[in-house]
Amino acid sequence: MKTQTKSLATAWQTSLLVMLCAVVVMLPDLAFASSDTVVGNMLCTVVTWFTGNAGKGLATLAIIVIGIGALMGKVSWGMAIIVGLGIALIFGAAAMVNSLNTSGSGCTAP
Repeated sequence: MKTQTKSLATAWQTSLLVMLCAVVVMLPDLAFASSDTVVGNMLCTVVTWFTGNAGKGLATLAIIVIGIGALMGKVSWGMAIIVGLGIALIFGAAAMVNSLNTSGSGCTAP
């Protein structure tokens, strides 16, 4: 039983590592996406989903659920802080990219 648990944990870690690598590889494309191409329009639409009303609603629900879970002792406070930081990074990403003073129009704010 220990071997099965260890292999499952290794599989999760590997999956997380692959997803993290994919995000890191795609970050330059997202940072320099201009809205004058098909891909740029699509990426700006995705950004709008995450930072628009749907994203704000999902972030609010995530904070509520993780907060209740932390107060009940079902979720660690460290995980609650990680969720909060992740949400802050998602909504602060546009400001971080704009502070780079990149040439290009980028996405318009929702």
